[in-house]
Amino acid sequence: MINFEDVLSKVVSIPAGDAGNDRTITWLTEAQVVGLARNSRGHLELFLAGDPLKARMRAVDSAMHHHSWHRINQSPFSANRILLPALGHFDHVGAFIAAELLREDADSDLKRAFAVAEPLIELSIKRLEISENAILGLAGELLILDSLCRQADDMHVGGIVSAWDGWRRSARDLSWEGTGVEIKTTTRSASSHLIQGVHQVEPAPASDDAPGEARLLLVSVGLHLAEPGMTAVSIPFLVDSILLRLNAVSAAGVSAIFLSRVSAYGSESGIGYEHESMANDAPFTTRFGITFVRGYDMSDFSIKVLRREDVLEHQHVDVQSLMFRVDLPAVITHSNPLSGRRRVAESILELHP
Repeated sequence: MINFEDVLSKVVSIPAGDAGNDRTITWLTEAQVVGLARNSRGHLELFLAGDPLKARMRAVDSAMHHHSWHRINQSPFSANRILLPALGHFDHVGAFIAAELLREDADSDLKRAFAVAEPLIELSIKRLEISENAILGLAGELLILDSLCRQADDMHVGGIVSAWDGWRRSARDLSWEGTGVEIKTTTRSASSHLIQGVHQVEPAPASDDAPGEARLLLVSVGLHLAEPGMTAVSIPFLVDSILLRLNAVSAAGVSAIFLSRVSAYGSESGIGYEHESMANDAPFTTRFGITFVRGYDMSDFSIKVLRREDVLEHQHVDVQSLMFRVDLPAVITHSNPLSGRRRVAESILELHP
């Protein structure tokens, strides 16, 4: 019986497809029922040959499609394809799913093996999605932090990097001289973001313990997976850029704090990026193109979102427990939002070119 280590050794050697929908399927046994491939972007796909399978769980159902696949100099074949989340290869997870299917004797009874393994497939997909969101969030926050470092006066660079809280539990992603900055990243074509509490869409009020915020910028970052040859950024590239800027302004002492916060980002979801040892590892080497960067001034009441006063009258509702999605238009007023990462960074720093 083929085991996990055997499957993994095959997975790591699977080549990416040449272009478009071309790919080479690596079948794990002579029965050619369970196979793995990579598309032209290197994303791992699981192939289960045969009739359409009926998924009971929504996450699996949305990831699985049945097609007739054409082969050079061979007759077409039918297979169910499960596309794993896109950021990076996630080879170990793909190998785990395939090994479990084979352990349940998918070669002889694929329908039964799939039914038994489906809960594990769902858990794996959801886990990958959580990790994917953490990677995307880290890329967006580093992009804005790098832009701030580039625009700031030398004397402020160390303070700005120190002000970034990373994955730590805090009210803001970054605060700078009375301006709160909430950074949200998406791969959608619009500024559509999940909001976790009304504090993420309104300035913090003054209290006995804190001076509050004069304003809040919700920075919406749109990223997409970059095609080969496109101008793009990656997590290692952005980390290196920030470290170089710190060194250039003699603030290298902040570097250790910065790297510690980077490594902690996403640790709750099991990713954790150690720059010195993982700079060449997937999925962190994923290259992103920048679709848009928009800075929304959330004190503008032309932005119609839930605010604290909308909720307080409902005395049996915990204000901090609210989660909702905002869909912000690309233009609200002539000056809101600001567009472009340089303009957003200048606004946060209150620079007036």
